[in-house]
Amino acid sequence: MEPKKTRVGELKDGSRKKGNWLDGQKTGMNDDIYELKLKIRMGIGRTGNTGGKKESGTEKQGFGDSSKPGFGHRSRVFLPEKAQPASSTSSGEISVSDYLVLLKTLQINLPNGVLNPKVIRLSQNAGIVQKAQGIVKELENLKLQFNSIPRLGCRELKNSLSLKDNGKILELTMMIFFEKRDDSVEALRAQWRKNVANTTCGFRFRDRYQTNTISTPAMYATTQTRSWRHLEVGDNLPNISAGVTVNVRDIENKDYADESALWITSSPQRFGKYFQNPGDERECLKFYHELRETGTNRRVRYTKGNKVDFGFLSGRLDFLAEIKGEKSEKIVIECKGTTGDMVGKVFTKPKNGGRHAQLNETHEYYYQVQAYMYILNRAAKQTQGFTSDRAVMVIRHYHKNGQEPRDFYWNYLRKNEAIQQKIDELRVFCEEEVLACFLAVLNLIFQKDTK
Repeated sequence: MEPKKTRVGELKDGSRKKGNWLDGQKTGMNDDIYELKLKIRMGIGRTGNTGGKKESGTEKQGFGDSSKPGFGHRSRVFLPEKAQPASSTSSGEISVSDYLVLLKTLQINLPNGVLNPKVIRLSQNAGIVQKAQGIVKELENLKLQFNSIPRLGCRELKNSLSLKDNGKILELTMMIFFEKRDDSVEALRAQWRKNVANTTCGFRFRDRYQTNTISTPAMYATTQTRSWRHLEVGDNLPNISAGVTVNVRDIENKDYADESALWITSSPQRFGKYFQNPGDERECLKFYHELRETGTNRRVRYTKGNKVDFGFLSGRLDFLAEIKGEKSEKIVIECKGTTGDMVGKVFTKPKNGGRHAQLNETHEYYYQVQAYMYILNRAAKQTQGFTSDRAVMVIRHYHKNGQEPRDFYWNYLRKNEAIQQKIDELRVFCEEEVLACFLAVLNLIFQKDTK
């Protein structure tokens, strides 16, 4: 497997550090007066409701610690009347179309439809700007890089829900939009120098960063940016890619791998020797297919690698089963392999020697599959397609020397309505407060070129 970039707050084993590692940092307000002068219209005063119809579960969500100025309630900056309409902005203000150009110039691919006037207004809130300053400090120290495809992986859902419930806007912004520095300091400085000289996109660095280095993405530097003024936001809709059709006959004819061959090499494997079996997922699917309920009226079609996304939520399915019959449905099939470390954590083996695993409903894998089902059902609602009331987890236990080569366990995960609701609230939270924090970061670094 290719080495994976370590994301912000992530340990080498893929887990995340606990705690708010940036909340404890003090921001030098005297050094950042220029940032708080992003026009007095930022609303360093009274705050109120953001307005607009709320999606379920978000109306009571605050910014975090209500003891901090500007935090306790969802807030809206009271801008001058002329600044309220989306299409009417005064000189120097950044509109939706301006942000589209800037993001494309920076080669940052936001999800369709998440950018709107409401989140831009929210990004100008004094509390959000103060949060964003903590990230800018890390960029100034060249400790972070921008994530070119900012998404929240479904695998990270459980931890993200905890951050959201505690109002940790900063941590979620770091998790989605940034990653730990991968390039050398020299490379980042060279990129900054090249970007500073770029004057063709309609934006420029703020005066502070004309001379002070800061980590920024590689920017387009051509005159084609003029045509980007006509970019459109698009629609924020759940999406499921088609995936690759799996030949059912191939599955039925497939043999299970001789596990003893997987343990011959002495080289250590991070997650166990089963990763040397290229057919691991297919063999899990074969096991499930052999157990599948059969009937004269039911036909099944499997696809592999379907990409699912909705807003910032994103993931890729192991398999998706489309079952047609008296009850047509779609079933996510999630496959896991273990050398025993998942036993007792992800699932419990039945004592009677059966194959029905008792799944741990508090484990991150359970939440991961619930996120897949959430996106699947939101897409079904949009297209009037098949809904998903259950998913399947198949776990293969590998043994040294090839013992018990068919040691598989499985069970259904039923759709959990309470978790589904929390996922929806998280999605909206990321599309509003978290995105607003990211836009505030951009606004602290760049400004519209009005020359």
